[in-house]
Amino acid sequence: MRAETETRWIVLGTDGRHVSLGRSEPSEAEVMAASDALAAQGLSGWLARMQGDYYSRARVKLEPLQRIGAAHDAEWQAALTAFHAARHRATH
Repeated sequence: MRAETETRWIVLGTDGRHVSLGRSEPSEAEVMAASDALAAQGLSGWLARMQGDYYSRARVKLEPLQRIGAAHDAEWQAALTAFHAARHRATH
């Protein structure tokens, strides 16, 4: 029997920093609050869906859903690379 893959919604900053919003899809108000909090600090990022166990050694999959925070033209791939590096530091 195969275990079900965990799904979480996260805020991913352009520099790889991230925070979980939970296991259920956030409301529009929650997304707006996260976006406003980032913008107030001059930061930006993405609302993303993460699939997989954050603390396992297996790779997790991230899907960008929406740009949030301050206006930005940052590349998703650079943020994703920084995320994986931060996750590696946190789990090893």
